[in-house]
Amino acid sequence: MIKHLYIRNFVLIDELNLEFSEGFSAFVGETGAGKSIVIDAISLLRGDHASNSLIAKGAEKAIVEGTFDLSRNRHALSVLEEAGFETEGEVTFTRELLSSGKSTARIDHRIVTLALLKEVLQDEIDIHGQRDSAYLLNANTHIRLLDEFLQDSELLSAVSHKYGVWKQLCNERDEALKNTYSENDLEYFQYEVSEIEAADLKPGEDEELERKEQEFKAVKGSFEKLGNAVSLYEDSISQPLYELNRLISSVEDTPLLNEARQEITDSYYALSDAAQQIQKVLDSMSFSEEEINEMEERLYLIQKMKRKYGRTIEDIYEKKAELERQIEMIANRNEYLAQMDKKISAAFEAYRKDAALLSIRRREGYAAMDTAVMKNLKDLVLPNARFHTSISDCSPTENGIDKVEFLISMNRGEDLKPLNKTASGGEISRLMLGLKEVFSRLQGIETVIFDEIDTGVSGPVAEAIGHKMREISEDAQVFSVTHLAPVAACCRSFYLVSKSEKDGRTQTYVNKLDRDAMIDQLALIASGQITGNSRAAAEELYKRNQ
Repeated sequence: MIKHLYIRNFVLIDELNLEFSEGFSAFVGETGAGKSIVIDAISLLRGDHASNSLIAKGAEKAIVEGTFDLSRNRHALSVLEEAGFETEGEVTFTRELLSSGKSTARIDHRIVTLALLKEVLQDEIDIHGQRDSAYLLNANTHIRLLDEFLQDSELLSAVSHKYGVWKQLCNERDEALKNTYSENDLEYFQYEVSEIEAADLKPGEDEELERKEQEFKAVKGSFEKLGNAVSLYEDSISQPLYELNRLISSVEDTPLLNEARQEITDSYYALSDAAQQIQKVLDSMSFSEEEINEMEERLYLIQKMKRKYGRTIEDIYEKKAELERQIEMIANRNEYLAQMDKKISAAFEAYRKDAALLSIRRREGYAAMDTAVMKNLKDLVLPNARFHTSISDCSPTENGIDKVEFLISMNRGEDLKPLNKTASGGEISRLMLGLKEVFSRLQGIETVIFDEIDTGVSGPVAEAIGHKMREISEDAQVFSVTHLAPVAACCRSFYLVSKSEKDGRTQTYVNKLDRDAMIDQLALIASGQITGNSRAAAEELYKRNQ
């Protein structure tokens, strides 16, 4: 859910700080006050398209920043963890729009790609306007919605996987039928397989040899330096130092020379001992020229194989397996195709069994979903509406062997028809609201936003819409931009959107109202004026809908 929203220099908003809580929040205000601006700002946080036309006039940039509690959103937390973010649930998202046309996305003040921001919040926010019908009218999504209701993800995953296996085998067979190879091709493929086998590569061998090569290079440099040090001592220092020590030792013993004689003697033996120690270290550094050559030749062979067959040893062996399949296909074409046919048949049978089981579960389970939707439609004052999930056979797909489409009839005696051929704008809004009450929990959506979907309705219908939004708010945070008092009277938090002129500019303001101010606004929305009677009616409306 959204806990805090900060907006600056966005359309008509100079600067705005809003705190949000759980439950149902309503945004009201006069037409043109800018109620939908807040929704537009939130849509940027979920990764919607940004334009510099959204920047307030005269400003260099616009900023929209929202803090979300994602503690219940497993998908979002998983994506954030993979991206290197550490969080216990509270995360801040920022969009910054520049007048140059560029935009920047941030998560917890770290610049990220827009794709990552979208992926994190893909299941967090759901925004719907009055004619936002893509979610409902696109028949391709209906099968997914039914499967979400049935919650049989393991079987659905098995069907998708087995379909992929079957299609891959079909593609391999089609490729085999298309390609024609000569004897020269066969000989060349056999040569390449032999070359890979002769190399006898071992997984991880390249990394181990490269490590040893680095160690050798490091030791080799030290070996040369130590050898030069020993040679310098033996060739140029040892004999002169010995003569110096012998000469000074033979000088007549006098107190004036005792200290100098002792220091020269000590230096002679100290240097001699040090040279012997260095020689011992050199002796321990045993290098076999043959071993070094073998290592370098092996590394050269591995690099040659990588350049020819793949970037890693694993890639090389995958290439070998591919070559072997091609050899088998060329050498035993008819047998290969017959074998492929058997594999394809077996794979399709495995897919068909799971797809048939999935189809049975859909055909047994759709009625429960239809019943849930119908209950919501009746709650939304559509007593004559009929909703039906049509399931028919179709060609195999990753979703199984079913075509699923939602059908609706809004009036008694009308035939069931696809959604986009039946419902009016207001009916679409109520139908969408009814479906959202069914599917929001299943999708794990934390914040559901309705932008003036109650346009064109009034009276009991408006009150029913408000009640339905409050039902949804029991499981998700709900925002509604509304013109209707019966809808607003169902809310938990009430925000007034207004505008005024300041310094020659029109600015939009959003203020959270206390209970008394909320009653005043309900009275104003319902009757157009605040009087004792309108206020009493608003008080009654509020109490009835709370």
